[in-house]
Amino acid sequence: MNEHEPSRNPDHNLAVVKRLYEAFGRREMEAVLGALTEDVEWSEPENPFNPAAGKRQGHAGFLEWVRIGNAAEEVMALELRDFLVTGNKVAAVGRTTCRARSTGKVYQTDFVHLIDLRNGRVARFQEFFDTCAAAEAFRP
Repeated sequence: MNEHEPSRNPDHNLAVVKRLYEAFGRREMEAVLGALTEDVEWSEPENPFNPAAGKRQGHAGFLEWVRIGNAAEEVMALELRDFLVTGNKVAAVGRTTCRARSTGKVYQTDFVHLIDLRNGRVARFQEFFDTCAAAEAFRP
């Protein structure tokens, strides 16, 4: 694979990831799904108080995560602060503010999203954030 192929081109991969966030922000699920491989792996840290926690596979698993996540919490703000790109990997760094619907409690946390691309599409998305802050918001 040479440096100019889309799956290894840092500028191309960054553009793919930015389009993913933009489509998410507009709630354009068809565009989001188009940016994901059919076998995408989508995960966030395990947390007994967050029903969207865990790992999901494929478009059906991703849509399940969206459905569960939307029912569980409201994302009030998501601020992307920086991107780090190397080969077919992108790390998005930012801060989010969310409200747990079951308790009404609001929490803020910094996050890192690690994204692996394959053939110009997202093959793996792994989220890291302050699970303690989220747990406290979800805790009854």
